[in-house]
Amino acid sequence: MGEINLYQYPISPFTEKVRRVLTYKHLKWNPIDCHYEDKTNLLAVTKGAWTRVPVLEWDSEVVYNSADIIKWIDRKVPANRVIPDDSRLLIELIDNWADNTFFMPILFLTIPDLLDGVGDAKLKANREKLIGMTTAQMRERHASMKEQLAGHLRMIDDQLAGKDFFLGKSFTMADASLLPSAVFSRAQPGEFSMVKDFKNVSRWHERVRDIA
Repeated sequence: MGEINLYQYPISPFTEKVRRVLTYKHLKWNPIDCHYEDKTNLLAVTKGAWTRVPVLEWDSEVVYNSADIIKWIDRKVPANRVIPDDSRLLIELIDNWADNTFFMPILFLTIPDLLDGVGDAKLKANREKLIGMTTAQMRERHASMKEQLAGHLRMIDDQLAGKDFFLGKSFTMADASLLPSAVFSRAQPGEFSMVKDFKNVSRWHERVRDIA
């Protein structure tokens, strides 16, 4: 079926969504790491149309934006569907909520330590400009962000009660959309010790993480 190239950042919640779906569909891909400043390869593959990751190139077709990539893959490879017809709208709503609501407190709680620890002043300045806030300003919001995160996790934990996956017995795009935030939240145990209190979330995270 041709070679799949995935233009990515190694640590990217939006790329991780696509990687989970590719893995679930048993598709192999070539990871092509991109630079946060040098957009040459992204501009080349998208013919100047897009400068963010992920971008997927397959059989001379190029698709960008994680949600659009997953929808396109699901049409191209219908085996192991991740967007059931009867849940399409709900899955789109979950994906939007995961990106724009669930991930925001996790971003504020993880990025300051990651940027301060990487030792790259240009990267730190670039990300602070993108977010519109310094790491110090983000840390000032940690208490309120922890409260927000706990509320989100409680809601997800309730939804997962008695279920293998977010919408029931099968992995869907909803799981792929929610997983990256869960991964980030477990990456720094000091900030996210609360996660262990949500047993359904913890079990679900391990189940989705181990899909191969």
